[in-house]
Amino acid sequence: MRIRNGVSKIWQETTRQPLLMVAFWMAVALALRLHRLTEPVLRWDEGWSLAHASLPWRELWQVAAAEWHPPLYVALLKLWLALGKSTLILRSLSVVSGALAVPLFYIVGQKWSGRPRVGMIAAAFGAVWPLLVYYEQVIRMYALAPLPLLAATWFMLRNEERPDWRNDLGIVISALAGLYTFYHTVWVLLGLWAYAVWRRPRLLPRLVGTGLAVAAGYLPWLWLAQGTLQSRLSTGMTASSDPISGTLAFLWPTLRGFAFTYGTSAWAALLLAALLVTGVVCGVIRSDRRESEKLLLPLFTAGLSLVAIAYGAQASRWFQVRHLVPATVFFGLALAWALDRLAARWWPLLPAAALLLVAAYWPTSTRFVYEKTLEVVDPFDPTADYRYLTAHAGSDDLIFFNVLAKAGWYENMRQADDPVWRYAMRWEPIIEPMPQIIRRIEEHTARYRRLWFVLYQGSFGPNAALKSWLDENLYPAGGEWQGDTLYLAYAVPPAVWTGATRDDRFVNGIRLKSAQWTPALDASGVCAVSLTWETEQPIPTGYKVFVHLTDGQRPLAQHDGVPGAEARPTFTWQSGEEVSDRHGLFLPMDTPTKAMSLTLQVGLYDPETGQRLLLRNGRDAIELGAIQMADDRS
Repeated sequence: MRIRNGVSKIWQETTRQPLLMVAFWMAVALALRLHRLTEPVLRWDEGWSLAHASLPWRELWQVAAAEWHPPLYVALLKLWLALGKSTLILRSLSVVSGALAVPLFYIVGQKWSGRPRVGMIAAAFGAVWPLLVYYEQVIRMYALAPLPLLAATWFMLRNEERPDWRNDLGIVISALAGLYTFYHTVWVLLGLWAYAVWRRPRLLPRLVGTGLAVAAGYLPWLWLAQGTLQSRLSTGMTASSDPISGTLAFLWPTLRGFAFTYGTSAWAALLLAALLVTGVVCGVIRSDRRESEKLLLPLFTAGLSLVAIAYGAQASRWFQVRHLVPATVFFGLALAWALDRLAARWWPLLPAAALLLVAAYWPTSTRFVYEKTLEVVDPFDPTADYRYLTAHAGSDDLIFFNVLAKAGWYENMRQADDPVWRYAMRWEPIIEPMPQIIRRIEEHTARYRRLWFVLYQGSFGPNAALKSWLDENLYPAGGEWQGDTLYLAYAVPPAVWTGATRDDRFVNGIRLKSAQWTPALDASGVCAVSLTWETEQPIPTGYKVFVHLTDGQRPLAQHDGVPGAEARPTFTWQSGEEVSDRHGLFLPMDTPTKAMSLTLQVGLYDPETGQRLLLRNGRDAIELGAIQMADDRS
C-alpha cells in the first residue's frame, strides 16, 4: 500500500510540471532520432531530395510542379544546406521537425481533451511512436507534415472556444503550410473542418471563409502542378474496375500501417486494438455526449485518410506507409484519450499499458525502425556513380543525370573540384519533354566540350529518345554499363572543321568515302571526327571502328565503337549504302601542356579476335591528318 501511494504521488507531482515533462519527451525524441542516424546509406528518395534542393530556386519550383510532392520541404532543405550536406546534417532537418512536434502534441492533446494527462500521453506518443521515428530520420517531407497539422488543429480548437481573426489567420497559414508540404495532408484538413462544423455549426460561415482563404492560397500551386495532379488522379480513378472492392482490399494493409507492427509479432496489433477499444469504451460510458463527441476529431481525420489512402493504393498496387504520417498524429490523440480513460478507471492501468506496448514494439523500435527496409530491400550502392565519374570525368566536364535520385547521391559526395552536374530527366517519376531537355543541353554546350550522361536503365523506355538525340547531334566518346546504369561520354566539337573526300579501301570491300575532323585542340582537349563509310558487298562480320589520336608512338586518346553509335553494325550494311559514323575523343587532362602535333588514325577491327582489318595497300590504319595541340591547356 505504501509503495502504491508513493508511485501515485510521484505521478501526480510529475504531471503538475508539464514543461519539465514535455522537455523530457523532447529529449527522448531527439535521442531516438539521432540514434544510428547516419548508418543507413542515402535511399533513392533521399538522393532525390538532396538533388532537388540543390537546384536554383526557379528550377526547384518547376521540378516540384512535375514531382509527386509540393515544394515547401525542399525549399526549407535548400536553406538548410547552408549548414552542409553530410548525411548527419541533411537528416537533422527531419530530426528537428520531429522533436518540435512533441510540445505541439502536448498542447493540442490538452486543448482538445481538456485534460493535461491526455496532452502528456500524446507528447510521449509523438516522441516514441515507431512510424514517426522511422520517417523523422529520412530526408523527406514526411517529418515536416505533423507540425502544420498540429498547429492548424490548435487554432481550430481555440476558435471553437472563442472565435477570433487571429485564430482564423493561424488556421489559414497552418493549413497552407501542410498542403504545400505533403498532398496527403488534405484528408486530415478536410476531416478537421468536418469536425469543427459538427462541434460548432454556428461557426459554419467562419469556417467557410477560412476554407476559401486556404483554397485561394493553394490555387496558384494547383494551377502550376495541374498536369501532374490530373495524371495522378486519373491513374487512381482507372486503377480498378470496382473501386469499392479495390479500396476494401487495401484497408487491411493501411490499418496495419497505422499499427506499424512491422518487425514484431502479430499480438502487438491485437494489444494495440484492445487498449484503444477498451479505453474508448470506458471513456464513452463515463462521459456525456458532448465529451464523447471529441472522438470525432481522430475519427474524421484518421478515418478519411485511411479510406483515401487505401483508394489511392489501387493505382500502384502497393500501399505506402509513409502516406499515413499526417493521419498518425490523430491516431496518437485517440490512443492518448483511450489510455487516459483507462488511468481514470484505475491509475496502474496506464503504466501497465505502457509497459505492454514497449514490450510489443521493442523489436520494431530497436531494429526495424533503424534498418529502414520499408522502401528498399534490394542491395544498392549510392557511391557507385561518384566513384565511376571521378575516375573518368575531368573537373571541367559536365554530367547529366536522367533521374534526380542518382544526382543526389553524387552531390552528397561531390567535392569542390569534382565535375558539376545538371539533369535531363527521362525516368520516373519525371519524364521531361525532349525539346525542354535539348534546350538545357544546348545552353551548356558553349561552355562545356566534354559531356557525360548517367542513364539509369540505359536506353530502355523513355531513355531511348534521349540517347537517339545525343547520338545524332553530339559525338560519342565512350560508353559503359555498370550494373543498371549506362555511362555515356559525348564530345561537343569546336566550330572549326577540316576534312576531305577519301577513297581508302579495305580488303573486304569496305571503303572510307569521306572524313571531317576538328584540326586543333583547345583547352578542353576535345576532338571530333565524322566518317562516311560504304561497302561494295555484304559484310558478314561485325567490325568495330577505332579512332586514335597518337603522338607517333602511342595513342593519347581513342574511341572504339560499332558504327553509327552502335546502331549500324557492319553486317547490316547494304552494297552502295552510305553510313554516317561519329566519334569523339577526350585527350586526358594530365597530358603534357607543351605544344605538339598529333596524328589522327582510323581503322576497323574484329572485336572477337582483336585483329585489325587490312587496307588494300597493306596497312592496318588510315592516317587522316595532323591535329595541333594548344600549349595553354590547364
